[in-house]
Parts: sequence; structure tokens; C-alpha cells
Amino acid sequence: MNKITIMEASVRKWEDIIAGKSSDGGVLDCPPCRIFYILRCFGCPIAKYTGHKFCVGSPYPDWYWHHIEAHDKIFRRIYCPTCLKYAEAMRDFMKDIVADLRKKEALALKDRD
Repeated sequence: MNKITIMEASVRKWEDIIAGKSSDGGVLDCPPCRIFYILRCFGCPIAKYTGHKFCVGSPYPDWYWHHIEAHDKIFRRIYCPTCLKYAEAMRDFMKDIVADLRKKEALALKDRD
């Protein structure tokens, strides 16, 4: 599975959360974490994009801590407008990474020609 496909799956995950079809299970259901997180974050497209491991520099920490502080819930899903704002930010961030990966792939293909 290539990194673009993995990140597109992550976009779908966040779209399902926004639509109320699922909740966020963190590393347990994160498409990149399933491949790049084995007790440490190594090679993840998110880490490469932000320059930081463990989703630091992404909207995820805001989403995560909001659920702990505002809702005291184990299941992270949309409970309020702030949850929706953070989930949309996370989806949009994942879309930005997909676009960046596609751009880099196109440049690499161009360089080979």
C-alpha cells in the first residue's frame, strides 16, 4: 500500500467521524499508525509532513485533549460544535498531506523523464 492510498484512507476515516458514522480509536484505527507505528512512530507521512512524530504539529492533539477536558469520554466522536471543528481540521489536514504527496510523486515522475 503506498503512502497516498494510506492517507486517502485517513481522509475517509475523518469523513466518517464527521458524518457520525464512526468514532476515533487513535492508533488502533488510524491508517498510517497501523503501518508506521509499532511502539514508535517511524516513516509516517504525517510525521514527515510536520517534522514531528506522534501527530505533533497536526490538529490531532487539539481533538484529543478537547475530548478529555470537555467530554471526559473514551469514545472520541462528534459531541459538540468544537468536536466538529477539530474533526474537520483533521480531515482537511489529511487532505493537505495527500495533495503534498501527489505533488511530490508528480515531480519525481517528471524528474525520471
